[in-house]
Amino acid sequence: MLAIALGGLVLAATAAEASSPDAWAKHEKEVISSCLKTSGLRNAQPVGKIVNFADDVGYDALLVRGNYPQAQMNNQVGQSLCLFNRKTRKAYTSEANQLKQPSTQSSQR
Repeated sequence: MLAIALGGLVLAATAAEASSPDAWAKHEKEVISSCLKTSGLRNAQPVGKIVNFADDVGYDALLVRGNYPQAQMNNQVGQSLCLFNRKTRKAYTSEANQLKQPSTQSSQR
């Protein structure tokens, strides 16, 4: 019984550590760094904040904007959507120029 109680305490401590502010900050830096690198865009920057999906989904999403590196693209601005797999710590990106930023002005009709 003592072993079960101690095991539970270890799990609780691990979960508390994983959700500490420092752990979240470290995770955020990892997601941003991985997504910017994987995007392949020059001068890549995050657009908005990371979207954290539930643990059963296991991914975080980040929109990245930068300049296409290919000469024929003439430094054109592009954006990609990055999905970061929290289990494997790997980022995946796909072109996402069709995604639009929400308007900052609210329209009244």
